Amino acid sequence: MKKLGMKLIAGTAIAGGIGGASVVGASALNATEEPKISAEEALQEVFAKVEGTVQEVELSLEDNRFYEVEVESSSREYEFMIDAASGEFLTQAPDEEAVPDEEFSRPVDAANYAEYATIETKVTTDSLTYHLATDNPGNRILFLVNESGEKQFKTIFLKHSQELEIIDLDSGKRIYQGKI
Repeated sequence: MKKLGMKLIAGTAIAGGIGGASVVGASALNATEEPKISAEEALQEVFAKVEGTVQEVELSLEDNRFYEVEVESSSREYEFMIDAASGEFLTQAPDEEAVPDEEFSRPVDAANYAEYATIETKVTTDSLTYHLATDNPGNRILFLVNESGEKQFKTIFLKHSQELEIIDLDSGKRIYQGKI
């Protein structure tokens, strides 16, 4: 299989961008070979499902063109294949339905978190539950989940700089970014 390697510098990716990482090799495609979605858009689709560190992004140029995205989370490694024309998931490993995803299944009482007051002023949280995805010395990532178990908002709090980002997962738009 012929692939155009689009390696990413390992770093925690944040929805809406690739935190500190850069895509290389994309200029090797000519205008007639350009995929309809970018590597960044493929990563946004991946990070709507799982948070982690990007290990590699490759674009296949033969047959059905797709992005192969490898992500390492705190508990496991994932490999996604995303159609380069539609952005649709072709495959995902490990199968999230076969293996419970413990990363997003921990509801928490977030009232004692430094970012809580800011989140409450920016998002209507009446019917949402806070779910902890990551909490380490560097950052804390929360998902606000509705009663049906669907993630509605993602918050990323950088502890050292006291910066908060809130993303509306339905629209994919950032609704807040700043220091708290």
